[in-house]
Amino acid sequence: MSQHDPDALRAPTIDAKGRRRWIYPDRRSGPKSRRRGLVASLLLVLYLLAPFLSIQGMPLIRFAVLEGIIYVFGQSFRFADGSYVVFVLLTAALTLGFVTSIWGRVWCAYGCPQTVFVEWVIRPIEELVEGPAHKRRRQDAGRWNLSLLGRKVLKHLLFILVIWGVSNAFLAYFIDPKTLWHWVQSSPSQHPWAFGFMVFCFLALFFDLVWFREQFCSFLCPYARFQSLMMGFTTPTITYDKQRGEPRGKRSKTGDCIDCGLCIRVCPTGIDIRDGLQLECIQCGRCADACDTVMSTLKRKSGLIRYTSEANISGAKVRKFRLRPAVYLVLVLINLGLLSYNVGTREALKVTITRQPGSTYTQMGPHEIANYFALRVVNQQHTAQNFTLRLVPGVRVICSICGRTIEANEELRGNLVVIIDKRLIGNEVILRRDASEEEYKLPLLAP
Repeated sequence: MSQHDPDALRAPTIDAKGRRRWIYPDRRSGPKSRRRGLVASLLLVLYLLAPFLSIQGMPLIRFAVLEGIIYVFGQSFRFADGSYVVFVLLTAALTLGFVTSIWGRVWCAYGCPQTVFVEWVIRPIEELVEGPAHKRRRQDAGRWNLSLLGRKVLKHLLFILVIWGVSNAFLAYFIDPKTLWHWVQSSPSQHPWAFGFMVFCFLALFFDLVWFREQFCSFLCPYARFQSLMMGFTTPTITYDKQRGEPRGKRSKTGDCIDCGLCIRVCPTGIDIRDGLQLECIQCGRCADACDTVMSTLKRKSGLIRYTSEANISGAKVRKFRLRPAVYLVLVLINLGLLSYNVGTREALKVTITRQPGSTYTQMGPHEIANYFALRVVNQQHTAQNFTLRLVPGVRVICSICGRTIEANEELRGNLVVIIDKRLIGNEVILRRDASEEEYKLPLLAP
């Protein structure tokens, strides 16, 4: 599409009248497609198996909402540990920026769940049931018959079966698999909220993967819109070599591009890569694989569409050191260092002591007063821990959970009464936990 065309800014999934235009991408084999297929297969297997794997008796990854615990690679975190979430999200965002500045939109091509499920689950089912892209395009444009209706019904039944499995696998990231299996076998009325959550996930995935599809990349994906901030003149991406390809034509005196349109027909988002980088481009490399087959047939050099940067296309000199990726990398390492330090130095037992609401103090005799506190102890380790307090002279405590063994990831709540000699009120009263240097300063009330 020419840049002077008044419709140049229109999304490829929308026609001139503003209606949805379905994309029927041809599937052509090639090195980039095979590599993406291998990565997608590994990701799908990991997605289905991850909630059922464990490390040292703990889930590999699970957001256990019923327990209020997040399990990640053998570590457990309470929902209250919000500071770790900040580091994780910031590190993920900076890592995405670093990867994009170095290799372009490889996330969209290889790792995005939208791409993986649509390209390697949904569309293969369509091709299996209804045939290749050109056949589906012709059938949908013509009149319906019983044969086509039967194939459509079969296709959607397979969609329902697959997406139902995907939705239940997603629920396993939040619920223990044994509990989930029991719920699956039980009546939905026995666990309405879990069934409702699964149905919501199913409907959202069905709408997105079966109907919305590539429109997500065109209209909803935020990454597509701020990718230009991460990419530069030297960032490699799928690029059409205009210097070599133009002017287009089938004669030998023109450029190498014969204007066959195959690069458009194979594109899963329906764009023309020859118009330059566009936000809908997911850098899948389908157009490059297809173009290479044409160049090979014509006995011409491959790489008319290839993975390279604008700087290399124009022949500009590129410095080995690039500031943008370096800044991203430094920030990623700083965040990872801070996250690792916070996780590595956290106490085995997380103890929280707060004054009981509405309480003051009680006179216990001529020289002693009592203060009342609520005690919360969380075991953040994989092994059981004993909780006892070491007291300073002149202080006595009544503790409902002291001396008890706290199992791994267990949380105990109890009451703590601190009885202290009034003559010590002017001094700082500190409790210490046995087998630890952790100190707890108590806000005491006194006459």
